[in-house]
Amino acid sequence: MTRLDDIPRTSTPPPGAAPSVVVAQLRALRPSRRTVLRGLVIGAAAAALVPLDWYLDRRTAAARPGGASRAEHTGCAPSSYDAEGSNWPFDGPAVCYGGWRRGSYPCRGGYHREGYYEIEGEEMESTRLSTECEGKNAWRWKGYRCSDAISDVVFASGDTYTGITIAACRLPESSGSLLGGS
Repeated sequence: MTRLDDIPRTSTPPPGAAPSVVVAQLRALRPSRRTVLRGLVIGAAAAALVPLDWYLDRRTAAARPGGASRAEHTGCAPSSYDAEGSNWPFDGPAVCYGGWRRGSYPCRGGYHREGYYEIEGEEMESTRLSTECEGKNAWRWKGYRCSDAISDVVFASGDTYTGITIAACRLPESSGSLLGGS
């Protein structure tokens, strides 16, 4: 019968034990202080820059030049997208949805115009939204970019209204594939 004292301990090597080849090679290494310091600096830089790279990569994917008010979500249209006919001007195509007014009048540079402007005797003050489309300002549909804004309007009669307006801006032919079919 075996006694407990006969079982070898893991903390004590058996008599005549030699280190493995890998351990022997590691023990033989004697890096200089400069090499150790360089390794520490490279490790610290990598640990700091990898999360920054992830952040910047996500940010680049989500935004276009010009900040969040020009970010475009390429798949924001809901599954039951029913485009509404333009009412600004009245003869425009039905490509965008939502807003009390939508059409080509407020387009500038491919997005909804911002700031103060006048259209057909109405004074407008518009600010692009970045909360209506999953944190983005615009979406593409059938060769157009639909960009939204909150607009304060003063009509010729002096009445005022504040509401969401949608700019249906035609995309250039070279802008790649368009979502939502032809």
